[in-house]
Parts: sequence; structure tokens; C-alpha cells
Amino acid sequence: MILNVIFSYNRAVQLDYLLQSSLKHFKADAKLVILYHTTGVHQQGYELLKKKYAGYQHISFVERKHVFFDFSYIHALNTERDWEFFKEKNLFKKNGDNFKGALQKIIKNSGCEFVMFCTDDSIFFKDVHIPDEVLDVIRNNPENASYRLYVGDNLEGYPDYLEKKGDYYQWDYYTDTEVHHWSYPFAVDGTIYHSEGLLKHLKPLSYHNPVTLEDRGFSYIRYRKLFRIGMSPIRSQLLATKLNRVSVDSLNPTLHIQPDFLNEKFLDGYTLDLVIPEHIINSNIVPSEIYLVKDGVREMIYSMDEQGEKVQGLLGIEGSKEQLE
Repeated sequence: MILNVIFSYNRAVQLDYLLQSSLKHFKADAKLVILYHTTGVHQQGYELLKKKYAGYQHISFVERKHVFFDFSYIHALNTERDWEFFKEKNLFKKNGDNFKGALQKIIKNSGCEFVMFCTDDSIFFKDVHIPDEVLDVIRNNPENASYRLYVGDNLEGYPDYLEKKGDYYQWDYYTDTEVHHWSYPFAVDGTIYHSEGLLKHLKPLSYHNPVTLEDRGFSYIRYRKLFRIGMSPIRSQLLATKLNRVSVDSLNPTLHIQPDFLNEKFLDGYTLDLVIPEHIINSNIVPSEIYLVKDGVREMIYSMDEQGEKVQGLLGIEGSKEQLE
């Protein structure tokens, strides 16, 4: 079974859209755990989601909690840099929480052989079937193999060194020194790992949210040349939608459709509907149209404009080509 840990913050309506896409398209045996936190009235949105998905035994919610310090850091304080990070981000901090400990506990207690992460701005847009051969490769190489759902030969700029293995691609993450999707061995978006193999390396890692998990995890894994074997479907099956940004740790390009506005609409009974391009050539997309739907009535809140085209132009196989306020 595959554990999908979804990271969510103040984006209940977008999380709802992701969950609906997962129910529709993710065909492998899976367990979904939403690891979330909120501010203000956004909590009400997540309470609505808990009620909406209460009947799905494979979907559960875990709320991040404030703590004076996260005990899981005990295994991660190996250098002076780790200590400084711990003191800056967690120890007796007003906004310090148990993200690291909660995530590792979820993985450890899940009973799932495999694990992946998603952020709440992701959507599955194609049916996901994981080949048995892929799972065997990961099973036999628990610290050295993974399967990435958001890449494929439909993306512009995919490298020519991918090796086709029937119904999936395989490559070496350390073939190329330039940073892009196929040379980035750790991501918090749609990449399946062996649970025990990954957890072994999360324990000694200092991180406090999804952004620092990926940033510091990537550096740690690349330095040790872990997860060398990359695999993916022939065509990508997952993408990220650039409606807004909730992290204060990055300035990735986005449309800035305010989460407060979307949450207000969600509490009023609206759901989200996105129009995505028919031909996906980028793993990060600006929807051509965005609708809010209630009682069968669709209310358009966005149509592709100059700003959207600018944002889309700043997104490529290397992720964000530049930061944007």
C-alpha cells in the first residue's frame, strides 16, 4: 500500500479539489493522511472537509500542534548548523510545532510499504497505475529508488538519457549536474519512496515545514548520492496549480488568488473547478480558467490574462526560473 501524506495550510478548497482528483484517478491501493495547520477561520474549512470525507476509511486528518520543542529533533542535532536551525525554528518558538515528529510518526505507524508526499495545490489529472516492476525496484532498493508522478516525455525539455522500460522510464538522478526534475532526487511532490528507506534519512534531518523538508532533504540526499534510480510514467499524471502561495519561505510565481477569499467561498458551499490545458507540457500550470461552483452554477473568478502568462513563462523543468512578488 502507498501512503500519501498531503501537506496543507489554509487551502481547504484546493485540498478538496486534490482529494477529489485522487479519488477519481489514483488507482493504486493507497492511504491518504492530510497533515495540516490553519490560522483563524480557515480551521472551519478543514472541519467541513473532515465531515465531507468521514465516510472514506482511507482518508484521515492530522493537525499540526504547537509544542515548546519537538522531541524528534533529538536524532537530528548532529552539527552546529542543526542546533542553530532547531533554536531558530522550533525551540520555545511561538510558531514552533510538531511537523517533523508528526510526519515521521505518520510514516512509521502507517503500515504502508511505500510513501509519497503531495502539497495541497497539486492535482491528479490522469489515471495513476503503478507498475508492479516499479514497486519491485523500490522494494529491492529501499534507499536508492523512487517513482516520480509529475514527469514524463510530454514535458518540454525532458532529457534524452531516459531509458524506456516498457510502460515506465528509468534514469540516474546524478547523470546531469544542472538542476531540473530529473536531477532532483528528493521532492515533496508526487514521488514514491520506500517508507522505511526514506524514514531512515528523515530522522537525522532538521526540517520544520514542507519547504525546509524539501530544501534540506534534497541537499542531504544529493550529498550522499541516495535514491539514484529515478522512475516515472511515460506521461506525467500529477501537476501543481499556481493559484496562490501560502509559504513565507519562497517567492515562487503565482496568481495570488487569496486563500481567505477562497475559504470564505468554501464555507458558503462553493467548490473549485479548474480548466487545465489539454496538452500538459509543464508540471506547474496556470489554469486557463478558474470557477467556483455552487448548486450547479459555475462562477468564473479567473481567465488567463497577461499576469497568468507571465507566471506560466517563469515555470519550467527547473521549477521556478525566478522569484516573483
